Amino acid sequence: LRCLRAALSCGAKVRMPNFRIQIPNNHFHKHWHDQAAHKGRIVTWFNQAARKHRRRENRLAKAQRVFPRPVSGLVRPVVHCQTIRYNSKKRAGKGFTLEELKTAKINRNEALGLGISVDYRRKNRSEQSLRENVARLQQYKANLIVFPTKRNRSKPKSTDSPADQLAKAEQVIGDIMPIVKAAPVITPYKITEEDKAKKVYYTLRVARKDAKMVGKRQLRAKKAAEKAAEEAKTKA
Repeated sequence: LRCLRAALSCGAKVRMPNFRIQIPNNHFHKHWHDQAAHKGRIVTWFNQAARKHRRRENRLAKAQRVFPRPVSGLVRPVVHCQTIRYNSKKRAGKGFTLEELKTAKINRNEALGLGISVDYRRKNRSEQSLRENVARLQQYKANLIVFPTKRNRSKPKSTDSPADQLAKAEQVIGDIMPIVKAAPVITPYKITEEDKAKKVYYTLRVARKDAKMVGKRQLRAKKAAEKAAEEAKTKA
């Protein structure tokens, strides 16, 4: 205000301040310590690097603990996502159905011991999914190496793998038989004059209208037939 009065007394042109601007009222008294009334507002992440190191050490320890079994766990089936919006996509499911295990000739009680997940609730609704998962199980069995149990190490069973395969066994790191989306194959071809003459939008509109008018047209044809039959009776 003193500067403003001095400028006005000198006769200089002074721009008036804009009183519509919000007055800053920021308060930076954050509650950092735990004894504050509103504790928990400040969340720090200083242990991010240590957490990363600890997760890596846990993964390595788990891999050594479960050797020679795969690190990621059990093999999963291929299932379709839910709802009409996502049912065209495929993902890993919870477990194989009892019908799939029976078709692949795998005992349901020995499946978990072989690293195969089992889902007792899911049912096969199509022959295609059944064949796909059965082929997945057969491929898994072809590459499977079964180690003898502790009590049978001196005298392995007939279902156990031979010693030469046991010596070559390697631990699988990552997903077992990951689901790979097939790339679409587009075959180019030369556009003909017949293709250019087609009216796709017009054809779709006509097909949509025909499907919509099916009931009305059938009713109209039925009434016309009844009317023609009545006129034939009156003439007779």
